[in-house]
Amino acid sequence: MRVLWKAVYKINVGSGMHDTNLNPSVFAVDLVNPYRTYVHDYPEVLFPYPQAAALQARLALRFGAAGTGQGRLHVELGAGSGNFLVEMALRHPQDHFVGFELRYKRLVRSAQKLEREDRSNVWLLKAMGESFHQYCPPQSVDHLYLQFPDPWPRASQWKKRMVSGAFLERLAQVLRPGGVFHLKTDHSGYFLHVLALLNGRQDWRLRAWSNHLHRDVLTQDGRSTDLLAVQVKTEFERLFISQHKPVYYLALEKPL
Repeated sequence: MRVLWKAVYKINVGSGMHDTNLNPSVFAVDLVNPYRTYVHDYPEVLFPYPQAAALQARLALRFGAAGTGQGRLHVELGAGSGNFLVEMALRHPQDHFVGFELRYKRLVRSAQKLEREDRSNVWLLKAMGESFHQYCPPQSVDHLYLQFPDPWPRASQWKKRMVSGAFLERLAQVLRPGGVFHLKTDHSGYFLHVLALLNGRQDWRLRAWSNHLHRDVLTQDGRSTDLLAVQVKTEFERLFISQHKPVYYLALEKPL
């Protein structure tokens, strides 16, 4: 948020106006986040108040009512400033992409990038990533990406982690048979947490994994597969690579 009240306060103090009884309402206008207005400037790609029915109608237009149209549907939870989605959309113009993000500024930055690249195959939703199943029709998603989620490292915080047994159940609802869930994290504990969730489950297949994505070779199955998430790096990913930190990765496939 661009906060302007600090500058106003500095000017007042510098000019000798030290009134400690200033009404906070004086600064109300300065505290408004301008990106809350800017999100309305990109109505074709950015939906600040998304409705599930509206998104599903657009998907039906692209894919047909039976979902048999050309191209794949990709969904990213926590799309950030859109670098991953925009690059993926450029590499795969026949496919369609949906990004979930809550922060106004990041949504606007993403929409600006899409406008510069003249991309019309990406939609941005201002919504929590955890709500993806409320927007995506059953068995509609080919690839779903969760990249560098908050690891909630303390044991008392683990219940807040996005990936859970309930998350996997919702994920299974929206993925097509053969669809893939991609996870990247810099936190080894989170990586092991997700692997532990898979213990004894027959409804997921571990398609590929790595405990150092940009150094170690993936599993044999992974080497022979088009692992889309490995092709494009996120902002956080580039940072961790520059710091020589490992990136943990796994791809879970919903069986046919």
